[in-house]
Amino acid sequence: MTIRFLGKGRDGDGTKTLRETTLRREPAREPARPGNGRAARVGDVELPGIPDKLYFRIGEVAHLVGVEPHVLRYWENEFRSIRPTKSQRGQRVYSRRDVEHLRKIRTLLYEQGFTIAGAKKALRARGAEPHEETDPTFVAGNRAREVLVEIRHDVEAFLRELGG
Repeated sequence: MTIRFLGKGRDGDGTKTLRETTLRREPAREPARPGNGRAARVGDVELPGIPDKLYFRIGEVAHLVGVEPHVLRYWENEFRSIRPTKSQRGQRVYSRRDVEHLRKIRTLLYEQGFTIAGAKKALRARGAEPHEETDPTFVAGNRAREVLVEIRHDVEAFLRELGG
């Protein structure tokens, strides 16, 4: 495809000349899979492949996920499943699982158009994000567990009485 546009000439005289620019389409690439060393294409942004390392610093993770470091720090506050450890120097150290999880979050927020609350809900449905303590189903589940533990203790005490 050729596009014609008016621009300043190279001779610097300030006159407008007609120039042509040819745009070429790149051939389609094989989609990237995690761990194969190829770059992952997310939406219009091509993310680099995740290197075979166990731990990453925040700058590396920002590059691998395709966001700025301040966005990662914000996501740490919003998503409970992202909890990088701190090095002895106080730097954040992300695991490979954290990087993969952050890429999922980026896809939900930037490509699929989820809000933060919607992304949390989607991740909870997949089991990737823990439930909040104030979630009614979580509270009811904890109560049920407490009751079952109490019944178990009562049954064990009753069996001890019968046996001893």
